[in-house]
Amino acid sequence: ICLVTTDRTVVDHDKFKELQDNSTLYLLQSKDQDLQVAAEEAINFVPHYNTLIESGTFEYFAEGQKSLPCSLAELVDNSLSATAKNTGVRTIEIRLLFDKTFAVVVLDNGCGMTSKQLNNWAVYRLSKFTRENSTFESEREGYTRPEPVRRSLNSDISYFGVGGKQAAFHIGNSVRMITKPRNSPDVHELVLSKDEFEKKEKNKEDVYKGTILNRKPGDFSHITHEESYLQDIIKEETRKESFTAVVITGVCPDHIKYLKDDFHEWTRQLAHIYHYYIHGVDGNHKMDQSQKSDASPKIDILVTLREKPPKGLRQKNLREVQDDLQTLYINSAVDTFEFKATTSDGGSLEGILRYHPFLYDKETYPKDPTSVEEDDDENQSGTMNQARRKRDIFECFWNGRLIPYTTVSEFDWCCRPAKSTLPLECFSRFSGVLFTNDKFRVNASKQKFMDLELKLRHKDTLFTPVFNVQKDFIQWLEKCHSQFDKQVKFLGYLKTVTRTDVPTKKMQHPWAVYSAIELDGKIYKAGDLVKSQRTQPTYYGKVNKFFLYGDHEGNVFATGGEVEITRMPEGLYDNYTRTIPISKIDRSATIGIVLKCDRDHRFVSRLPEKLCVTWPEGNALPQHAVIPAGTPLGPLAVEILNRNDKSISSRIQTGVQGGGIKLNVGLKIFLRGKIRCSLTNLGNYTLTLQAEISDNANNKAITSYGGRQLPSYEHKFTVKEGNAENFTIGPLNPSLRIGVPFSIPTQMTDIYGHPTKPPPNLRSPSLSISVSGNPHSLLVKPEVKPVKVENGNPASFNVEVHDEAGNITANAKQIVRCQVRDFGIPGLKLAVTDCSSSGTGQIVTEPINLKIINGEPQMLQAKFDMPSQKHVVAVTTELKVMPSCRVSRMELFCEGEERLELKNNEKIQWQAGGVLENLFFKLYDESGKKVEVTPEIASNIKVNWTGDIDQRALIMGRLPDVQVPTKVQEERFHQVSYRDHSVSFSFTISSGSIKVSGVRFNSGPLGTREVCFICGDYTEQINFKVTAGIPTKLKLLSGPEMPLQILNGTGISTPFVVQLCDKWGNPSPDQRVVVETRASPSTVKVKGKAAFTVTNVKGLKKPIPGPHVNFNIIPDPNKPDKLSVNYDTSARFLAGGTFPVFSVAVLSDAGSAMTAFKSADLSMWYWSGESMTRPETTVNESFKSCKKMCHCGLFHCRDKKIPQSVGTYTIQFSLKIEKTEVVFSNQIIVNVVANQPVKLGPECQPQIPVVSYSRYIANRTLVENMTLKIMDQYGNPTGQNLNGKVLVSIKCPDGEQSRNLPVLEVASTVELNLKDGSTHIERLAIRENSPGENGRKYILIFKPEVVMSPTSLSPFELPFHFYDGKWLLITQLSYANDLWICWIKNALGTNQKIPHIQNIDSLLQQNADEKKTIEDINRRVFPLPNRSGPDILGMVGHLAHISNDKAAWVISWHLSSEMDCVITKTTAEAQRIFRSEHGRQQVMALDSIYVHPRREGPLPHIKNGRELFSPVGNPLYARNLLIYTTEEESCERVFKNILGNTILMDDIESATNYRKAVIEKGNYCPTILTRDGNRLSASGKFGGAQNKAPHEDRVKRFGAPLPQLLYCCFCCWIELLIQFRSALEKKKDEDDKRNTTILKLSETRQQMEETKAELDEIERRLGKILHKHSIKWTMLSTNVVSCLHT
Repeated sequence: ICLVTTDRTVVDHDKFKELQDNSTLYLLQSKDQDLQVAAEEAINFVPHYNTLIESGTFEYFAEGQKSLPCSLAELVDNSLSATAKNTGVRTIEIRLLFDKTFAVVVLDNGCGMTSKQLNNWAVYRLSKFTRENSTFESEREGYTRPEPVRRSLNSDISYFGVGGKQAAFHIGNSVRMITKPRNSPDVHELVLSKDEFEKKEKNKEDVYKGTILNRKPGDFSHITHEESYLQDIIKEETRKESFTAVVITGVCPDHIKYLKDDFHEWTRQLAHIYHYYIHGVDGNHKMDQSQKSDASPKIDILVTLREKPPKGLRQKNLREVQDDLQTLYINSAVDTFEFKATTSDGGSLEGILRYHPFLYDKETYPKDPTSVEEDDDENQSGTMNQARRKRDIFECFWNGRLIPYTTVSEFDWCCRPAKSTLPLECFSRFSGVLFTNDKFRVNASKQKFMDLELKLRHKDTLFTPVFNVQKDFIQWLEKCHSQFDKQVKFLGYLKTVTRTDVPTKKMQHPWAVYSAIELDGKIYKAGDLVKSQRTQPTYYGKVNKFFLYGDHEGNVFATGGEVEITRMPEGLYDNYTRTIPISKIDRSATIGIVLKCDRDHRFVSRLPEKLCVTWPEGNALPQHAVIPAGTPLGPLAVEILNRNDKSISSRIQTGVQGGGIKLNVGLKIFLRGKIRCSLTNLGNYTLTLQAEISDNANNKAITSYGGRQLPSYEHKFTVKEGNAENFTIGPLNPSLRIGVPFSIPTQMTDIYGHPTKPPPNLRSPSLSISVSGNPHSLLVKPEVKPVKVENGNPASFNVEVHDEAGNITANAKQIVRCQVRDFGIPGLKLAVTDCSSSGTGQIVTEPINLKIINGEPQMLQAKFDMPSQKHVVAVTTELKVMPSCRVSRMELFCEGEERLELKNNEKIQWQAGGVLENLFFKLYDESGKKVEVTPEIASNIKVNWTGDIDQRALIMGRLPDVQVPTKVQEERFHQVSYRDHSVSFSFTISSGSIKVSGVRFNSGPLGTREVCFICGDYTEQINFKVTAGIPTKLKLLSGPEMPLQILNGTGISTPFVVQLCDKWGNPSPDQRVVVETRASPSTVKVKGKAAFTVTNVKGLKKPIPGPHVNFNIIPDPNKPDKLSVNYDTSARFLAGGTFPVFSVAVLSDAGSAMTAFKSADLSMWYWSGESMTRPETTVNESFKSCKKMCHCGLFHCRDKKIPQSVGTYTIQFSLKIEKTEVVFSNQIIVNVVANQPVKLGPECQPQIPVVSYSRYIANRTLVENMTLKIMDQYGNPTGQNLNGKVLVSIKCPDGEQSRNLPVLEVASTVELNLKDGSTHIERLAIRENSPGENGRKYILIFKPEVVMSPTSLSPFELPFHFYDGKWLLITQLSYANDLWICWIKNALGTNQKIPHIQNIDSLLQQNADEKKTIEDINRRVFPLPNRSGPDILGMVGHLAHISNDKAAWVISWHLSSEMDCVITKTTAEAQRIFRSEHGRQQVMALDSIYVHPRREGPLPHIKNGRELFSPVGNPLYARNLLIYTTEEESCERVFKNILGNTILMDDIESATNYRKAVIEKGNYCPTILTRDGNRLSASGKFGGAQNKAPHEDRVKRFGAPLPQLLYCCFCCWIELLIQFRSALEKKKDEDDKRNTTILKLSETRQQMEETKAELDEIERRLGKILHKHSIKWTMLSTNVVSCLHT
C-alpha cells in the first residue's frame, strides 16, 4: 500500500513535509493502480500576486509612447472623482520626493475613504457598480449616475477598480494608502507591497490578506527611521478635514530619470489629458480672455519635484502649461463648427471643429510637440502643404478626460465632395474634438475606446443639425477659407495704379502697389535680389515693387499678387523690367546665386567694349595734326569690339525685343566743349565717335546701357587760320574824350574771319559801339539778422539792384519778389516790387499771424529773388516773429471762501435758484503776461447772460453775477468774449437739489426716531432707526480664571469675550472691527510675567484701548531655546585641514540640556567674512555621519574640512525644530591661515606663450610682469619668511629629447632672487636667432631653492610653443615675390631693360583693378549704416570682422541686442546722441566701461598653466576670433565688456560635457556658444527657442575681412609702382633736360664756329685794306718830303 498524489508521486516522510494544506491524496495498492471510480480534487485558483503587481506593465505600453503620464493619470482620475462634491477649490498634488528618498505621492482634498471603502479599493477588478460602501446592509448605497453636464465634465472617471493598483505597481513596488473620510476623526492606512506578497507566499500565507491601520491624524509613531519622509505628510493631516494620499515607493530607476529629465514633457501630457477639467468647457483661450467660461472649474493640479541639493524645488500648476496640444489647437483657430450626435442606447456626443487658416505663407495648424513629422519636400513654396498631414481629425474625450490612443479620422459629411470648389488643402486645415459620455465604452486603462467609431457610423446615430449637416459644414468651411486664409502679407502700401501692361482691360484697375511682402517667413523688399522658378527663361533680377489686384490700403494679407523685377545682369538688360507672379519667386535661391549670374562672362561678352577706327582711303589724320580752316575730314570706318577684341554685330543680344538692341555710332566734333558741324573755327578740336542706342520715343540717342557708358573714341587735332581775305576793326579804347582823336585798329582775316597775314586789296567793314550795365546782385535792408517783427504785423524791406561794380542799376523788367517761407502760415502771398525805373523799391508783406507756443518767438525765412534774372543770386533773410501784446487768452475764477478756478467749456453744478457771484476774469497776451484792463478793453468785453454790464466793474476785472436755474437739472450756456469772439471763455451751469447734512443724535435709547423737515408751507416727516454710535471702548465680559499661568510658547485655551461699545455704553454691532492683542511693553520685562491689551480696530481711524489681563509665563523644559557650542579655542585653522571637534548642547527654555533630537536636524554652517546675516553662498555640513552623542546630551561634530582659501570665516550651528522654526547658536569667528608650503606658483595663471626667434622682442617674450610666490597645495601664498633664489631654465616635455633647446636671452639658466617667498619677473624672452625646432613644445621651469625650507617645494612649469618665424615670413615673401615677378614679366616683357611709363600705367591699372576686384568680392557685411565723428568709435557691428561664417553667425546672434549700439569715446557725446535721437538709439561711452581683471585669464580648464582635463570640441574665447577694424585697444575694451569670457565650441554635446567637467573641477564656466547655433548659458541652461540661433539670413552678422595676404600684396605693389613711375618721370625729365642742354650747346658751338669764321674773314679783308692804305701813305709821305725839300 502506498500514498500518492494526484500526479502519482509517492509521498514519503520527506515529501509529506512539503505538502500544502487541502492537498488531495490517493491510498493505493501500487503507484500505478487504476482508479476504480471517478475522484474529485479540491483546488484553489486564487490569482497569483503577479496579476496585481505586473498588471500595469502591458496595460500602459504603447509603441513610441511613454507609459508614466497615463499611469499617473489613473491616480489623478481617482482624485478627481473624490473631489467631485467639493464646494471650494479642488486640489490635487503630485509630489515627487527625490531628495531624501525616491517616492511618488498623489494627494487630494477629496471626500476620503472609510475603512470599508479602502478595503474595496484593495480588491482588484471590483468596479464601483458592484462594490459595497458600508459594513451594514441598511447603509449600503448603489451607484448613481451623475446628471448630464456640458462636455460630460462630471468627474465620474474612477470606474473599473483596476487603475489605482495598476498605476501604483507600474510606478513602484509598494503603495501606501492614507485616507481620512469627511466627518470622521480617524485616519485609515493600508500598505500593499511586492516584498510583502513574496514573503507571504514563501511562508505559505494568504497573499490577499492584510491589515488596515486606524489612527488619529498626525500620529506618526508607527513610522520607522527609513520612512521619516512620511512624517511631513502625516503632520499635514491635522489641518485637513478629509483627504487621500497615495504614497508609492520602490520607484524604478528608469522612471525616476524620466520624471526628472522630462519634467516639462510629462506635465504637458497631463495638462493635455485634463485640459477641460483645468480650464473649463471652452478650454484655455490665452489670447481672448472673453472666450473663457464663466463657470470655470476650481481645480488645481499641482506637480512638485524635490531633488537633492544643490538642485532646487521645481513646481508647476497644470493650469500654467501653455503648450499642450488642445491649447495650441484652441489658440491657433479662428472659427469653430459645433455639432452633436446621439445613439440609440443613450450615448451622447458633442463635437467641435476648429479652423486653422493659412497665414504668413505657412499653415497655422499646430504641430504635435510629441511627434516628429517629415517636411513635404515636393512643395517648397508651402502653398500646397497638407496642414494636418497624416494626423486624424478628432481627439476623443470620455467624461471630459482624454482617451489618448483613440482618434477618429473623419466623418462622411466632413469629407471633400467630388464637385467642391474649395481647394483640397482647406480640408486639412481643421482639427476636431469629440466629447462622449460613459455610454461609449473604454478599456480598463482608459487608453482606448472599445466601440466609438462603430456606434458613430451606425445608421441609428443622429447628427445635429439633422437635415443637412454636410451643407452647413461646407458653408462654414467656405466662410473660413474666404475670410481667414491669407497667403502673403503685403507691406508698405505706396499707391493705387492702373496697369496698361495687363492685356484684359477690366483687370487693369485697381492695382495696389507695395514696397515689400512677407512670404514663407521671409521679407522681400524693393532692392532685394531674386530668382524665378518655373519660368522660361529663368529670370535673375532686383525687386522694384509688388502688385496686388483690388482696392487696398495699408498692410494686408492676401493670396496671389505679382512682382516687378529689373533683370540682371544690369549691364546686359539695361533696367529691363519683367512682371511675374509672386508664386514664381524661387525662395531657395540665395543672393550668391543671383550675383554669380550677374558676373557670368557669357553675358559680359555680348556687350560692346571699345571702338576700332580705320581710314579706308589712306588719308589718315594723325593725332594732334594741324590743318587749315575748312579742310575736309574723312572718310572713317568704325568697328564695335567686345572686351575680347572680337567684333560684335550691330545689336546687343539680350534674348528679348526681337533679337536684341540695335547699336549706332554717332560722330561729333567738339571745339572748346561745343559741338561743331564744320572745321572753320580755330582751335583744338576733338573728334568723338560714340556708340549709342536710338530712343525713337523721345527722338534722342542714349549713350549708356546697363549702368555703364557705351564705348567711344576720341581723335584730337588743331585747325589754324587760312589765307587772308579781308580785314576787320579791332576793339576801341573805352576811355575816349570829346575832341580828342582816337585810332581805330584794323585786323587782317581769312575767309572765316580769322586773323592772318595781310594780303593786297582789302576792304574796310562798318563799326558800331554800345554800352550797358546789367543787374548782378540784390541788397536787402535792414541788413541786421534776424529782422524782428511783432506777430500780427507785416514785415517791411527796402531792396536795391546792383550791377557788377556795386552801383545801383535800372533796367527793364527788374521785378523783385519776396517769399516768406510758409511754416504754418496759411495763404501768405508773394510780395512784389518793381525796380525798373530807379533800381530800388520797398516790399511790404501781408500781416504775419503765427501760433505762439509758451510765449517763445518763432523763426521764419524771407527769400528775395528776381524771376527774370536767373543769374542774380537770391538773398535769404531770417525773420524773428515776436509775441505781440494783444490779448490772446482769458481766465475765469470765482472768489469766495475758497477760490474756484473755472476751466474753459467746463460744466458746473450749482445750487438750484442760487447765484454764482464774485466772478472775475484776467486777460493775458501772447507772451503770457497779464494785460491790464483799460476802458477801451472793457468796452470790448461781452457776456451772453445779461446786457446790463457795469463798465467800472469790468475795469476792476469783475463780471456780472450769474443766476442759477431754479429747475433741477436744467442747463444754461454762458460765454465771455473779447472783440467779437476772437478770445472767448465759456461754461455751462446746471442746478442741483438742496442737501441737508449734520443731523446728529447725541444720546438716548436705541430705536426709531421721527425727524420733521419744514420749508415754507411744506412739511415732511422721516423715521430713522437709531443704532449704536462709533465704537470707542471695549468691555471684557468673560475670560479664564485668575491668576492665569501659561506655559511658554503655548496659547490661552479659554477665550476672552469682549464687547465693543460706543461712548454711551451701547453694544456696537460693527462687523468691520478686528480685535488684536499685544503684550504690554511695561510688564513684559518682568521675568515670568506679561500683560496684554486690546489694540487697533481695523476700519477705524484710531485704535481703541481695551482691558488689561495679567498672567504668569512658566518656562517650558521641552522647548529648545538656544545652542551652546564648545571647542578648542587655541587650535589653528589650516587651509584644507580639519576643524577641531565642536561639542553642541541644546538648552531648553528652562536652561537644562535636551537630548530628544535627531542628529539630522542639527546643521553646521560656515561662510566667508564676518557678516551677521548668513549669505546665500553658505556651506552646510550635516550631522548625519559625523556626530556621536555622549551621555551628557552633547552632539559632537568631527572631521569637518576647513575651507581651502585663507581668510576670516563665520561658523554657526542651527537646530531645525519645525519647518519654519530654527534655533541658532552664537556666531564663531575663526581665521583660516595658509597650510605648509609645497610649491612655487604664479599669482595669476599666464596663457601658454608662442614665441619665435624674431628680432622683435614682442615675438620672443615668454613671460611679462609675472609674480611667483611660495604656495600651499591650495594656492594660498605662504612662506613669507622664506628667502632664496629661483632658477629658470628650459627643457623638453617628459620622455622627449631635443638637441636644439631654445636659449634664454641672458643665459641658458637665469637666476632670480626670492625674498619673503615672492619674486617678480619684468620680462623673460628667448635670445634672438635662438636654436629650437619649428612647431615644437618646450617647458619653462622655475625651480625654487630655499634655505631651511620645512618641506620640499615643487617647481612651476610653463609650457610654450616655438615656431620658426623667419621661415614663415620668408615663405610669405617668396610667394609675394613670385607673384610680383609674374606681373612684371607679363606687363613689361622680358626684353625691356627699362620699361616705358605707358607699361607702368598699364601695370598699375591692372593692379588697381585686381585690388578693386578683391574689394568688390561679395563678402559678408554688417547691414546697418555706421556712425562717424571725432568722438564716435562706431557701431558695434562695424567695429570687428569675423572670418568664419559659422562663428560670425552665432556670435552676432548672441550679441544681437548690442549690434546697433553706438560706441562713443566720451560720456558727453553719448548723452548728445541720446538727446538728439530722443532715446531711440542705444549708446555706450568708452570712458564708462569697466572690464573685470578676471577676463584676462586662461580658459576654465587650464589652471596654473596645466590642463585639468583634455577637452573636445576646440574651445576658445569667442573674442579671439574678432578682427578689429579701427582703434584696436578701444575695440578690445568694448568687446571684453559686452562679450566677456564667452567660449566658442563645435557642438552642444561637447559644450555640455566641457561645462560638466569644468564644474566638477570646482571652476566657474561662462556662457558657451556652439558653431551649430546653440547657446549654453553660464547658469547651465540650454535648449528652447531662446537658446537656438535663427537662420543665418535673419541675423545681422559681423562683416568678413578682406583676404589679407593677397590684398596687402596688391596694396604694396601699387605703392611700389607709383614710386617707380614717379622715378621714371623724374628720369625722363632729367633726360629731356640733358638732351635739351646738349642740343643748345651744339647749336652754340656751331654759332661760335660760324662767328669765328666770319671774324677770320673780316680780319682777312681788314688786313688787305690796311696794307693798301699803308702803301698809299708811304707814297704820300715821300711826295711831301720831296716838296719840302723843294
